[in-house]
Amino acid sequence: MIHSASIKNPNGSYSDGLQRLIRANEPYWGGEAEVIRTYWHWSERTVETDRKWLIHQIYKEYWDGILPPLEALQRALPGASTKSGRHRLLTVAEVLHEEVEHFAMFADLYRELEGEDYALSPEELKQRGRWLDNDRLMELRRRHAEASPDLGRRAYQFTEGGYCALFAEGMALGGGDSIDAAIAEVCRRIYEDEFNHMLLGIIQGDDVQLSDSDWDTLVEYTVEQMKMRILMRNAQFSEAVPPHRLEQLLNGEADPIPFDYEAAEKLLAAGT
Repeated sequence: MIHSASIKNPNGSYSDGLQRLIRANEPYWGGEAEVIRTYWHWSERTVETDRKWLIHQIYKEYWDGILPPLEALQRALPGASTKSGRHRLLTVAEVLHEEVEHFAMFADLYRELEGEDYALSPEELKQRGRWLDNDRLMELRRRHAEASPDLGRRAYQFTEGGYCALFAEGMALGGGDSIDAAIAEVCRRIYEDEFNHMLLGIIQGDDVQLSDSDWDTLVEYTVEQMKMRILMRNAQFSEAVPPHRLEQLLNGEADPIPFDYEAAEKLLAAGT
């Protein structure tokens, strides 16, 4: 498992609510990581199961990754006549660029595995790549957003990256055979893009205007979404985690991954 060294909130500068939210999710970050780590060393892992998780990931990068910022870019275009509108446009364009880059890296990884591109149209990719537990995760997020637009948005942003579990655990495959080495390299490159963004997204979600009840709701929403992420990953990775252990992970019994306050503080100090 690859994670930066962590320390507890060094300056006491974050609200009790945010720290409680982080503590509640650390076991579920660990649960998602365990699912992926279990698959890498699973005795039933094959080229076919690798093809399966990769097609799912390509689908996720395209339909859940590229299309939302692409639509946001189109919505932002009319506002380009103002300074704030241009800033918004640049921000969305940067997000879109990264999402396209990540999609391309996973598509190239598929080519390396298969010797050829996946050769699926977007609609064919949607049919072959989508899976029920990912749909359930997205539907859960929609329900939370309908119940509380602000808190639902915050919960989505908090859980979106799952503490970079796929990329962190994928990096650990470095030094293996050619396929594992290729997976590790793709995950390393995406991890370097995503980890700092994820840390800042969590820290910058702190808000003194949120009430104790709001934080309670955020804990409820994010834990529910993280449990669904664990199910989503286990389905993506051919259900490598057996049912009894899966139930334990859903009960928060994984080794927690502590939030890296030290790295977050350094990013804030650098004005990132």
